[in-house]
Amino acid sequence: MANVVKHVKVSGFTEYLRAVQQYKDSSLHLFTLFTGSLNADGKSWCPDCNKADPVIEEALNNAPECSCMITVYIDRTTWKDMNNNFRKSQDIQLTSVPTLIKVGTEKRLEEGQCAKLSLVQMLLEDD
Repeated sequence: MANVVKHVKVSGFTEYLRAVQQYKDSSLHLFTLFTGSLNADGKSWCPDCNKADPVIEEALNNAPECSCMITVYIDRTTWKDMNNNFRKSQDIQLTSVPTLIKVGTEKRLEEGQCAKLSLVQMLLEDD
């Protein structure tokens, strides 16, 4: 039976900070996926994000118990601004989408790495 993962979906930098603040001190294994926002058809403007999404969802079926995935949707205009908060934040230092991180660690996957099931599973593994 697949583990239950709490999914939190937010848009923008401020909502991301609020979500991390809310869950960081909990007993949950906390992960964040930074991805391109979705259009009316449910597809992202980011081709790599569209490839990574089903892989990450599959890997989450075997995530550690008590896991939380914060998905942060970033619109294309914000992302293309080289001075956006996601890029400038010392805590995040985002250079590409999709990016999957284990909050509170150095563990991170970027772009095409997020579409490789074995890499995503390793990042999600319980330490």
